[in-house]
Amino acid sequence: MNIASPCTGICKLDETTNWCLGCGRDGHEIADWRKQPEAWRRAIWDEIPARLGQMGVACHRLPWMTEDVRSFVLSTLAVGKGTWVMGVVGAVAEFTAAPGQQVSVREDGEDIVGHTLGGALRMRINDDVRALTFDPQNADRPPRIVLAVKRERGHLSGSNQVKALGEDSSALINEEANALYDLGLGRKEARFCVRVSKGPAQQSLEASVGLSFIESLPKIGGSLIAESPTRVVETALGRLEVQGAIPPPDARSPEGPHTHLLPDHLATGRALPVGMDLPPSYLPGAIYYPPR
Repeated sequence: MNIASPCTGICKLDETTNWCLGCGRDGHEIADWRKQPEAWRRAIWDEIPARLGQMGVACHRLPWMTEDVRSFVLSTLAVGKGTWVMGVVGAVAEFTAAPGQQVSVREDGEDIVGHTLGGALRMRINDDVRALTFDPQNADRPPRIVLAVKRERGHLSGSNQVKALGEDSSALINEEANALYDLGLGRKEARFCVRVSKGPAQQSLEASVGLSFIESLPKIGGSLIAESPTRVVETALGRLEVQGAIPPPDARSPEGPHTHLLPDHLATGRALPVGMDLPPSYLPGAIYYPPR
């Protein structure tokens, strides 16, 4: 089986160890990577986590080719366990099957599409996608997996103002509501949208077009909670759609697919949780959290 290069786009050698701070290889290993046999590359891969740990680097790439990433995504969806998360800190959608529910999965070219009660997910898995982890190797606990997209290949256009996007031609869930609105988070890593039908929620959104998310919140918050329209979170990797009631701020999130939109957390400006900082050459796509 072919093995990927461990390069993460950070090409700087540590002065003490002479290992790259991005991939954990030394200069000779980097130069010889394509020339050496597969067994040699595999042996280097096996040493990389310890090298990065010695240098205090948490993020490292997994030795997965595109088909390995695809197989991993398909397997997690097929068993219906664990949680896929898209978005940024304070504005995320979570895809997981509720107890007793299953996930239906299909492949459509490069896309993997999953549906379960209350939610749908689409990921475009191609050669621009990289699998990384921030967790040390631990036989007792599977690692969290981050799927990232090469920054130069990510073409996500978010808005810093509430914006009417028109008919949602990419909807994964069939429903009458089809008017898509970007809530204007102004983030390059993800956008948080709602898909509404005619009614108070759409009226409040129309009245807020051109306002920032914080400015619009007093106008749209009540009607969005009352109507609980479909929430659509998009990243450079794909999209995640969630249906179902939006709980009040002090209530517990429902089991199965759900969203979080928390202005205080959003204000941190973080794309990923603390301790999960991506190299600048990548845009975050989705995080997989193994079942507890």
